[in-house]
Amino acid sequence: MVKRTEPSKRPDRPQQFGMFYSRGYAIVAFRQQEDADRVRQLLVDGGYDDEDVQIMDTAKVLEGSSADLEHLSPFIKALDGEARIMESLKAGADAGHAFLIAYAPSELDTERRMNVVRRVGYVKAQKYDRFTFTEL
Repeated sequence: MVKRTEPSKRPDRPQQFGMFYSRGYAIVAFRQQEDADRVRQLLVDGGYDDEDVQIMDTAKVLEGSSADLEHLSPFIKALDGEARIMESLKAGADAGHAFLIAYAPSELDTERRMNVVRRVGYVKAQKYDRFTFTEL
């Protein structure tokens, strides 16, 4: 399985243009915490490293997305896409969704993880690449 960057070489909160941007990761929102926990366990049982599949704290998602939206640069506002991602994360956190973040640097890694996610069901999923994001 693909290993992510060593913790000592990663920023605590990955950023691009001053806002949260988890390059190489897919973030998946679930209606219930149990669904996020189940998908995480299925992925780990299937051979993925514990460190590569994590549950995100909903309160921290809400706090971080709110802060990012308050401090968006005019450049990011003009691009619009990144602002929509933050608004989507904030709305999901406001609704009490549970979030899972999974390292998926390639399209194959992403599809493998999403095959498991689809079996359980999800609300929304997004993949962050170098300069783009994709709705999954």
